[in-house]
Amino acid sequence: MSTFPTSYSRSPTLLFTQNSMNALGRTNFDISRLNEQLATGLDILRPSDDPIRSATISTLDARLEYTEQLLKNLEFAGNSLGTLDNALGDAKSLIDEALAIASDQLSTPADPESRRGQAVVIDSLINSLFNISNSQSLVGYVFGGTAPDTPPVEFLNGGYRFSGERGGLLAALGSASDVPITIGANNAIGALSNRIEGTVDLDPNLTENTRLADLNGARQLGISKGVFSMSFNAGVSVSVDITNADTIGDVADTIEAAIIQYEADNGVTILGPGGVGVSGGALDFDIPAGDLEFFDSLGSTVGADLGIVQNPAVPFTSTAGTGLDLDPQLTWTTPIAELNGLGGNALDQIQLNTNGQSTSVDLSGATTLGDIRSAIEASGTGVRVEISEDGRGLNVITETAGTNDLAMSIAEVAGGNDTATLLGIRSFANDTPISVFNDGNGIEIATGSDPAQNTDFTITLGDGFEIAIDLQPADIATVGTLIDAINTQANTQLIAALRPASDFEAQLSSTTNGIEFTQSALLVSGPLTISAGKSAAAEQLGLLDATSSNGGNTLTSEDRAKVRVNNLFTHLLDLAEALRNDDTLGIGIASSNMEESLDELIQSQALVGGYARRIDTEVMRQEDKQIFDLSMRSQLRDLDYAQASSRFSQLQLQLQATMSVIAQTQSRSLLDFIG
Repeated sequence: MSTFPTSYSRSPTLLFTQNSMNALGRTNFDISRLNEQLATGLDILRPSDDPIRSATISTLDARLEYTEQLLKNLEFAGNSLGTLDNALGDAKSLIDEALAIASDQLSTPADPESRRGQAVVIDSLINSLFNISNSQSLVGYVFGGTAPDTPPVEFLNGGYRFSGERGGLLAALGSASDVPITIGANNAIGALSNRIEGTVDLDPNLTENTRLADLNGARQLGISKGVFSMSFNAGVSVSVDITNADTIGDVADTIEAAIIQYEADNGVTILGPGGVGVSGGALDFDIPAGDLEFFDSLGSTVGADLGIVQNPAVPFTSTAGTGLDLDPQLTWTTPIAELNGLGGNALDQIQLNTNGQSTSVDLSGATTLGDIRSAIEASGTGVRVEISEDGRGLNVITETAGTNDLAMSIAEVAGGNDTATLLGIRSFANDTPISVFNDGNGIEIATGSDPAQNTDFTITLGDGFEIAIDLQPADIATVGTLIDAINTQANTQLIAALRPASDFEAQLSSTTNGIEFTQSALLVSGPLTISAGKSAAAEQLGLLDATSSNGGNTLTSEDRAKVRVNNLFTHLLDLAEALRNDDTLGIGIASSNMEESLDELIQSQALVGGYARRIDTEVMRQEDKQIFDLSMRSQLRDLDYAQASSRFSQLQLQLQATMSVIAQTQSRSLLDFIG
């Protein structure tokens, strides 16, 4: 409360007036500030009111803003996972219905008309699955993977192309930030096929532009960065630091600079005109004379990763100037000319068959792996090219689910320099596993105890001579082992019959994907034929559907190593086709495949349910955190209305008292007019 000292009783009027007005102004200021606090509900109106509390409030404001955004993200994530869970549940119900239809058709006498009617029902289920696969949530298409802005599945040439990306979309979700809110090409609906996996290690050379991150390293553990040491002729040791190196060229330059400095400091000559560079897959040193040795400090592996430190130590000399191979990985910028796996052969054309289309892809102009990818993917056939996980080869992946006639295969082109084989991407080659035949089901052979009952198929030459083929498990490892087994058994039987082995030969067809069976042109009495034996091997190898040519002297088996997408679209399309064709075996196979995919679907749904629980838990955690922060901020920032009201009453009383005192002390008397 404002007061007036007794010393003012005889003070000049002007001084007393000024002090009175100051007291009145302070009271009015306090009332004005309190009015503002009451109007806003805030105890701190500006940072200068209380810098310490203001700084704390600012921190809490930022935390609350971040929490609010997290809660919005979690809401979107919950919506997406809920949509995903519903979609997977709908897909499961749809497959259950399809399996019920298949089971009913397998358990009742075959009725072609009834089966054709059920095929129409399966068609409607396929359309429903198509709509389910393009389900949308607040974040986009839930099966779109990391690219949820475009529909993941489209109808293409009678098949269903899945173009979604692998993995799932991640967002800032607090402790649940590792939870994907969409799923991609890793489920029963959107599975891709990567069965055409590169079988050739393309083995790229090291170049100065090769990034350290793209090297497996001499220890196959990558390249670590840091410091290692070197010395020449067991002289003084100096450190070399490659911490800031990004490419192997940076490493070579750093080492060369350190050696040049070492030469200047110690008056020696270490490097020749070649300096430090790369050779093949390793670092290379031009050392005219002497021993250059590198060392790692205790616990460090920098030099060992670079292939220049070995245990026991091996110095670099004039005759041994190359380090260990660093095993560079393939990248899309890897030059074709640096691929040792091609053996110096030039690339030409490959034949890509998929979605009912056959396209010749010219790779002769490719200079990098990226050019190969662009040429194949630009063919418009719904395939994608990827580098294998180990960074050694190429994989060609089909994106389109369809019936067998839409399956993918890669073959050679006549005069194409065996380009597909060079790249290791021919789908029917000598090293192709028999286990991938027939959509990964392989083939069956007769393995009974009675040799007479073990003939898998019989080859009949034009003059009626029969060659019985009895395959063993070791014979059906790859196409190459199968061909060798057939030729070995054929030669044995021909020689035993005093016939020349040249009467018959089996080999891989040079262009068409299949095994080529050829009889001598001297056997002009009839065509070469193949008949089934005691197993289904002949049919499963495509021998019963072989194509005859060269006047009946050559038979080429049907390609049973074609690649198809293993997902629900494929199995439903197979079921519909089998029902239309009254194919009981086909119905059973499609049903079995659907059951396997159904298990994957159930697992995906369980995984999504787990993700949803984590999101719910994180929502509760963030809401609790938000409540705590709001409470703390309120204690620091908000006005105590009871205390403020009491203060306001006091200030009003103080104002009235001040004005009363001023009025009384400023009243005039007779003495004011006496001169």
